[in-house]
Amino acid sequence: MRPAENWKKIIEPLFLRLISSRSDTNTPFEGFIEEIILNWLKSRPYFKEHPHHLGSRKLENDNNNREIIWSLVEGVSKKTIVFLHHHDAVGTSDYGKLENLALRPDSLREALAKRPLSPAVSKDLESGDWLFGRGAADMKAGAAIQMALMDKLSTDETFSHTLLLISVPDEENLSRGMIEATGLLVDLKKTYNLDYKLVINSEPYYNQTSKKALMYEGSVGKIMPIVYVRGVRSHIGDPFNGLNPSLILARIQALTELNIDLCDQFGNDATPPPIWVNLKDRKKNYDASIPEAATGYFNWLTFTKTPVDILESMIHLSEEAVQSVLSHFEESYKKFCLLNHDEPDAISFTPLVIDYEKLYKQALLKGENLFLEKLAAKEEEMKILLGENKITLPDAAIRILEFTADEADLEGPAVVIGLSGPYYPHITNSMIKGGEDFNLAERVDRISKELFQIEYQSNAYFMGISDLSYAGWVGNEEDIVSIKRNSPGWETIYSVPFRKMEQLDAPIVNIGPWGKDLHKPTERVNIKDVYERIPSILDRLIREILPPEKNQT
Repeated sequence: MRPAENWKKIIEPLFLRLISSRSDTNTPFEGFIEEIILNWLKSRPYFKEHPHHLGSRKLENDNNNREIIWSLVEGVSKKTIVFLHHHDAVGTSDYGKLENLALRPDSLREALAKRPLSPAVSKDLESGDWLFGRGAADMKAGAAIQMALMDKLSTDETFSHTLLLISVPDEENLSRGMIEATGLLVDLKKTYNLDYKLVINSEPYYNQTSKKALMYEGSVGKIMPIVYVRGVRSHIGDPFNGLNPSLILARIQALTELNIDLCDQFGNDATPPPIWVNLKDRKKNYDASIPEAATGYFNWLTFTKTPVDILESMIHLSEEAVQSVLSHFEESYKKFCLLNHDEPDAISFTPLVIDYEKLYKQALLKGENLFLEKLAAKEEEMKILLGENKITLPDAAIRILEFTADEADLEGPAVVIGLSGPYYPHITNSMIKGGEDFNLAERVDRISKELFQIEYQSNAYFMGISDLSYAGWVGNEEDIVSIKRNSPGWETIYSVPFRKMEQLDAPIVNIGPWGKDLHKPTERVNIKDVYERIPSILDRLIREILPPEKNQT
C-alpha cells in the first residue's frame, strides 16, 4: 500500500471531525473540540496501554473552562520531538448567509459554486484539490496531521525516541493556551526527564505556486505600544487657551503609521511597517470643550528590535510630534491674533514625554502606600472585566495607565508611552543555541524533492504571528525588566512566563500545509498536502533527526 493511502486513512476522518466541531476562540466552544481530541487520543492503541501518558491542564482563572491537551509517547530514548498546534479557530459570522455551512466542507463547496467568486477561488473550487471551511487551513489540518503522526510513530518499533503533543486553546485571541503550556512543558520535562530536541508547529503557509513550498525556522515578534496624551482643556470658543491631545496623537500616528524607516530587517526580509488599530479621545459625554486626553495603540512587528529599542523610538518620535504640534499651534495663534488685531501672548506650555515606568514612580512619590492600594484595586477591577469579556486587554492597560496619570497629577501637554499585551517575542533558530544543528532547511528541501519533486524555501520568520513565540526566549534581562515596568497591570491582567520559556531551549520549525484566505469565507487548504505531502515529509524528517540509537535494533 502506498504511504499516501496510509496517511489519508488515518487523517481524513479525524480532519473532517475536527472541522465539524465549532471551536470559536475565547468561547466555551473550545471545550467541545478539546473533548474530541482527548477522546480520539484515548482510543489509540498506545494510549489504551498507557492511559497515564495523556491528559489535560485547565487554564487558570478562565471563565470558559478551556484546557491544554497533552499526550506523551515515551520511548527508550528521552530525546523528544514536540508537536505543537492550536485547536481554536476564528468565528464564522463572516460567512453571512452561508454560516450554517462553514463547518460542512461538502455542502459549503456546493453553495460556493453557485456564488460569484474571484477567478482564483473559482479555479481552486473547480479543481477539487482544495477543501473549504472554517479552520480547514488555520489550523485543524495541522492538528490532524500531528495527531496522525503521533499515532503511527507510537506503534512503530523502529522508532525508539519520545514524542510529545501539545494542543492549545486561545491562539487566535491572546495565546493564553501556549503561554500556560510553557509551564506544562517544563513540568513534563522534569517529570519524565525529557530532552527537547525540536518543536514542530504546523501552521499553514501561503504561496502563489505549487512548485515551491515554504517552511519557517522562527516566528515574527509583535509588540503593542500604547500612547496616552493629556492635553490642556478649554472651551472650543477659546482654543488657544487649551491644547487638543487628539492633535498630538494624530501627529504621533502620522510619524509612525506606514513609516518604512521603522521596519525591522533580517537578511533579505523586512517586517511590514507599524499599523495603528485604535485611536480615540477619552471624553465620556459630549460637551463644547477640548478633550482632556486621547489614547491609541498599534502593532509593531519585529525581527531583532527589542522592547527597549521600541520604547526609545517611541519617546523620540513622540517628542518630535509634540514639538511639531506646538510649532503649528504657535504659528496659528499668531495668525489668529493678526486677524483680530491683537498682540499675541507668550506660549507657556511645558511639554512632557515619559514612559509608564517614570509615570508610575511619580505617582508613587505622590501617594506611596495609598497609591499602591488603589492601584491594586484598579488592576483587580480590570482583571474581572477582562474575565467577563467586557473590555479588551489594551483598553484595560490604558485605563490603568490613565488611573496612574491621575494619581501622579499629570498635567498637559504630556505623552506617556506604555506597552500592552499580547506580546509576542520574535524568535528564530539562528538566535537559539544549537538552533541550526539539524540543517533543517537543507533536510526538508531534500526530502521534499526526493518524495514529491517540490522545492522548499526556508524563511527565518513565520509572518502570521504564532505560538512559537513562546517556545523559547532569545531576549535579555534588560528586555524583561523594560516590559514588566512599562506594562500597566503586569502580572495582574497579563504576563509572559519568561523564566519558563528560558528552559525550553530547543530549535523550532513551522512545517504545515498550503492554505489560502485564512480568516475569510473562502478559507481553504490543499488536500494533497494534508493527506500525503506534509505527514510524509514530517515523518521522514523526524526519523532523520532522531535515527535509531546505536544500541537499538
